[in-house]
Amino acid sequence: MTMPDPSLAPGLTSFPNLARLASRGNRLATIVSAFAFAFSGVSFYETVMKQPQLTAYVPPVLHYAQDSGGDIELFAIPVTIANDGARTGTVLSLSLTATNTKTQVRQQFYGAYFGDHPKTADATPRAFAPLSVQGRQTFSDTVRFYPVGKVRPFVLDDAGTVDFVLTLETVKPSNSDILSWLWRTDPKPLVFTRQLPWYSQQQLGFRRLAIAMKDPGWTPIPAAEPDAAAK
Repeated sequence: MTMPDPSLAPGLTSFPNLARLASRGNRLATIVSAFAFAFSGVSFYETVMKQPQLTAYVPPVLHYAQDSGGDIELFAIPVTIANDGARTGTVLSLSLTATNTKTQVRQQFYGAYFGDHPKTADATPRAFAPLSVQGRQTFSDTVRFYPVGKVRPFVLDDAGTVDFVLTLETVKPSNSDILSWLWRTDPKPLVFTRQLPWYSQQQLGFRRLAIAMKDPGWTPIPAAEPDAAAK
């Protein structure tokens, strides 16, 4: 004969199986509530608290050009900055290190203007200004990089390959909460290589031509052929 369990509620002493099921149901409800609380905490962090996480991207093709009649070399690079955080991130400046892989000439450049290299010397430039990238948003534009300090020797005085390092200088938190300091991460420098296929001082200096520099390992995807049924 099975004796009633004295630890069970008075109304359930005659139904021990129901009491056990009720106890298990309470534990399950507690576990579900804990998971819901954890999920809401993660969701709140991802949508509100997550610090800005900025990442820079460049396409396989950029342009090399010269300014001031050929006295200054520059690189026009389409740049996309993505913010994977929830809070706004601000980029104060962009810096570029360019190294000729053959001659080892290295120069520092800074983001000076927005837009492609103009074909006329009297074009009004758009000066580079700090960029605010909202959470989960992106910014894209072409940035023209000019040398910092001395302009000679040129990184390129002939066809060749150049190693680049693009660095973003961002706003650091000031008088903010401790979590902003703990969770903040600086953008990683972007390292890439591009190749100048040919060089002409006359075309660059006097005709203000911009020459495309491509990723040595990049091959354009061929256009898809029209569907035979659509012909």
